[in-house]
Amino acid sequence: MTNTNAIPNLYIVDHWLPFPSSEYGGVQCVVAYSDAECERILADSVDEYYRKDIPNYRERIANEIKKAKRFPVDAADVGIVYEFLT
Repeated sequence: MTNTNAIPNLYIVDHWLPFPSSEYGGVQCVVAYSDAECERILADSVDEYYRKDIPNYRERIANEIKKAKRFPVDAADVGIVYEFLT
């Protein structure tokens, strides 16, 4: 649930997937109203293979969000707006 009175942020999140599953990493850009919403959006995008192979993927995502750059944005739809992954 989003707070319509708040201003969303653009999160620039380093990809959480470790080597060798991701050789060079990557970046995901997410518009969200909170760290928790950003985490949910990114966790929902993880496919079943990695859910089974990397049981702590949510913790990895949360740790990357803590380090993410954040920029306020004007009204925008929440979700992943860009990603580059290897």
